[in-house]
Amino acid sequence: MDVLPTECACEKCSGMCRAPCCPTPKEVNALIEAGYGDRLMYDDWPDSSEVEMIKMAMKGAEGCRAPWATRTEKGCTFWKDGLCELHNTGLKPLHAKLVHHDNTEEQMDAIVEVIQKEWQTEEAEICITNWKEKFYHHTQLEEPDMFEKLLMFLDTCG
Repeated sequence: MDVLPTECACEKCSGMCRAPCCPTPKEVNALIEAGYGDRLMYDDWPDSSEVEMIKMAMKGAEGCRAPWATRTEKGCTFWKDGLCELHNTGLKPLHAKLVHHDNTEEQMDAIVEVIQKEWQTEEAEICITNWKEKFYHHTQLEEPDMFEKLLMFLDTCG
C-alpha cells in the first residue's frame, strides 16, 4: 500500500471526522491504557455485521453501541474545533493517519482492508471483550425515524 501518513487539516480532511475513524485492536488497547476507553463505542464493521470492532465514539455515544447513523454534524468524540484531539498524542489511529483528500478509491479500499483484517483476529476478540467488561453501557441509542434517516442520508450526499 503506497499511502503515507498525512497531517492535512483542510476542510475536506477535517470533515471526515464527522464519522469516527476505525482503529486497530492494538490502537484501541493503547487508547484504553491512556485513559480514553470511555470515549469509544462498540460497532459492527461498516457493510459487514459479521465483524465486530471498537472505535472512536460519536459524540453522545461514548460507551454505547454505535448509533444507526455514524456520520453526523457533531462528529467523533475526539473532534474539537475542526481538529482531532489525538493528533499530537501519538494515539491517532492508522485510519486517521492515512485517509486523505487525495486518496484514490483503491487506496481507501486498501486502508480499510488492512484495518478490517485486524478485527478478525483472536487479539481483536480479547480487545472487544476487555473493553465491554470495563466500559460498555449495553445501550443502543434510539434509532431515528424514517424522516430523520432521510435527512441524514441527504446530509452525507451534499
